[in-house]
Amino acid sequence: MPDPAADPRPQRAPKALGGLAALACVACCALPVLITAGVVGAGAGAVVGWLPAVAVVLAVLAAGAWWYGQRRSSRSCSCGPKAAGGDGCGCHRPAEPLVVGGPDAR
Repeated sequence: MPDPAADPRPQRAPKALGGLAALACVACCALPVLITAGVVGAGAGAVVGWLPAVAVVLAVLAAGAWWYGQRRSSRSCSCGPKAAGGDGCGCHRPAEPLVVGGPDAR
């Protein structure tokens, strides 16, 4: 099984949860207006009271998923800070080939 931290694809969970939180915020503000205008039935009024809590929970989940994804991707290099190269991680192959031998070897 491949290492999840080495997966170059962007994580979709934080974006999806953030989008749902934004949708819940919009619905929280729009539903009372739509109920008053008669566009939506009065039964939607039961949902309006829960939408702020749902929006907050979704926003917290989105932030947690983003944090976890950032934390997981930062652990992809297991080298210590002293072994790190100029780009911050010494766990990859060097750009120049390794020359084995003394200075006179060709």
